[in-house]
Amino acid sequence: MKQFVGWFLVFMILFSSGSLLRDPSQGQEEWKNPYIDVTQDLWSYQYITELNKAGVLPSEEYFRGQEEGTRGDFVLYLYNMDNGVFEERKKDREKEQGEPQTDPAKFADVGGDNPYYNAVYWAYANNLVGGTGDTTFSPDGTLSREQVCTILARFAALEGITLIQAVEPDQFKDSLDIAEYARSGVTACQMAGIVKGYEDNFFYPENTMTREECAAVVYRVMAAASMEVPEGSKTVDLTPGAYDSLYDNYEPLTFTALVPASDTEGPVSFFDQTVFIGDSISMTLEAYCAASGALGGAKFLCAGSMSPTNMLTGQILPEYPKGSGQKPPIEDSVAATGAKVVYVMLGMDNIAYGIDRSTSDYLTILNNIVTKNPDVQIIIQSVTPMTDSSTSTSEKLNNDQINAFNAKMQEYCQENQWYYVNVAEAFKDANGFLQKEYCSDVNSMGMHFTYDGAKVWVNYLKTHIPEDLL
Repeated sequence: MKQFVGWFLVFMILFSSGSLLRDPSQGQEEWKNPYIDVTQDLWSYQYITELNKAGVLPSEEYFRGQEEGTRGDFVLYLYNMDNGVFEERKKDREKEQGEPQTDPAKFADVGGDNPYYNAVYWAYANNLVGGTGDTTFSPDGTLSREQVCTILARFAALEGITLIQAVEPDQFKDSLDIAEYARSGVTACQMAGIVKGYEDNFFYPENTMTREECAAVVYRVMAAASMEVPEGSKTVDLTPGAYDSLYDNYEPLTFTALVPASDTEGPVSFFDQTVFIGDSISMTLEAYCAASGALGGAKFLCAGSMSPTNMLTGQILPEYPKGSGQKPPIEDSVAATGAKVVYVMLGMDNIAYGIDRSTSDYLTILNNIVTKNPDVQIIIQSVTPMTDSSTSTSEKLNNDQINAFNAKMQEYCQENQWYYVNVAEAFKDANGFLQKEYCSDVNSMGMHFTYDGAKVWVNYLKTHIPEDLL
């Protein structure tokens, strides 16, 4: 109920600001969308177009919403808002306090001919943002989520905007990873419904934000200024450091990558939001699930001999959409599926290159996926063993090497807060080999699965769903 009330207030913020942005009685010309790439099917359409109508976002041919937002763009949006939508607030503020001054040549990388010049020095003079060095601002650099929240809280305070409290302050799993200077700003923005954590209840303070994500949070602050504050409403304290003391009571939350077994199977519907990435070993799981629906609406991005190295070189990539003949980079295919959870099992074709090389390429693939899809949760599946009769066994590729590779990948999962599902344990015999009754090529490669093996695999996945994701 608390979450519903909070996001109902956010919904009201989104649709209550019409009087702030435009007045039909003023006879303004009909607005035309200037952005070729901003269409009504985008989740961010409302935010981007309303900000453009208000003169906050410059009119350009392309908005490029999927690109990372820059420091220069972000302060420009706020500067435009201060001089347009909040012009009267600015006049009143400067009448009382005067116009803040600063060295007009402080930043060597923001000269007078720089398109961000006025915005950068305005933001710096009003203590909204600092430089990246003594003489640099880095206008083309990115902003982290914690930096964006800090700037927005300072901006709301500067403009005298009252933010209604939408939700109670809540600890994210990584709240203690938020930089001390940003903690109150993050909490203020979270309480006002301007930002929220990811579905796994992590905030990921150092993640960057896309241009459309920046537009969304800027709009929410602007829209909040037009809301009437009902009597008795709780409001957010924008005083610097107002919520720092909350963090004194936060307990470190230990993340454990290895997913334990559950006594009961999780809902099949969980897999509707998943995509499985894998090589020929996973193709049997894909075929079985396509025939049986055992994992609901799970999607698959699989191809034979698809190792991380082959993927990075573009030599082997899965076709997506199926039947299209298109083989985009894996991070783009993941984005196209719309999946929130990404299961990955890769490595068998790379392990012979050595553990360091194979895990390095694997990490590059995973980081590419996360960079393109910052809100997905990664779940690594351990590479399964080979039979004792496998003709593929060699000095460089054997079960000992597979075990070493899996152990290293579990360590990386722990470091990166990805989940690790040890599927391999479901298929090992007493000596650590792949059980032959589950193997479809016992007398040759000795590593692929039968449908009976796929059934065991499915059951293992259903009983090893990360609890936090349910």
